[in-house]
Amino acid sequence: MPNYWGFRIDVNGQGYPDYYVGQLEAGFLRQGWGYDPSQNLRELDRDTPPRDQRANVRMYNEVKRGDIILIPRIPEWELVTIARATQDWDEGYDFCIDDNMGDYGHKFPAERVTHFHRQNQHVHGTVRSTLKCRSRFWNMTDYAESLSQLVQLPDNELTTDQDWEDRFRGPVSDVMRSVNERIAEEVHAALLNQFAAHEWEHALVVGLKALFPNYGVERTGGAGESKHGTDILITIPGPLQTVQYGIAIQVKDWRDGADNIGDAVAQINRADEGWKRCRPELRIVDKIVVVTGTEISDKIPREHNGVTILASKELKDLLRRMAVAIAAATDE
Repeated sequence: MPNYWGFRIDVNGQGYPDYYVGQLEAGFLRQGWGYDPSQNLRELDRDTPPRDQRANVRMYNEVKRGDIILIPRIPEWELVTIARATQDWDEGYDFCIDDNMGDYGHKFPAERVTHFHRQNQHVHGTVRSTLKCRSRFWNMTDYAESLSQLVQLPDNELTTDQDWEDRFRGPVSDVMRSVNERIAEEVHAALLNQFAAHEWEHALVVGLKALFPNYGVERTGGAGESKHGTDILITIPGPLQTVQYGIAIQVKDWRDGADNIGDAVAQINRADEGWKRCRPELRIVDKIVVVTGTEISDKIPREHNGVTILASKELKDLLRRMAVAIAAATDE
């Protein structure tokens, strides 16, 4: 596994930032405090280096081929370049004072990988924090997991920045999505253990009433079901007092498969004519088959002959919303 290093450059030098970008394109990183031949690290007493050379000696000794180096402030002020060491630095090091700059004699072999904006959505807060380090060279391997993800992303996903609102909403949304998925799974599993067969109709009535407190929700299964094929009926007031809109629901607790979905669809499709005879003021606007106990095959569409099929994934989300509504009502 590579180590990760922070590598700070001289942003006050006359060639910043184009000089460093060009040097990296040529295959190496330049570092300051190399303005005199006596500072050549190959000839320096590396056991007791001068104070101003300690960081350079550490680079020379510790960076190995494949290590990742982060260089703040290039190619632009708010960007950070990621480079990779192409050799062990104690082997690939060269000392050559730049004639135009009069400094930066330390040359370390490296290649550019990518660069990112400090405020990009993929940049972890701990990475932003360590980039504030004022040292010339420091170890960032503690953040390897976050940094390795950046290395694998293309430039166009790393160079956009986020405002404060996006930076707040992004992680909050991720956490809430994870929490919602867990709630959905656990509520579904708990109810599968608690209810079976026709009992699901009663359970869903309770949940739907909590979710839609202003609508009518009633269990209509039983003796009259043969006329309208409906286990649960949700009624919504129409714009005229003489009209109501209805959502007819058929509930199936299939634990061993759902190959006979066509029969359930045919059953709920009796709702249109059946409710017209039973309750002339009611107009069925939607028909749903809820399958509580199995993962429906992907071959079965989520809509079949004008009927919505509420399978495992959709049911779990509905149960989560019911659970949240019941919890909120309980807190009140």
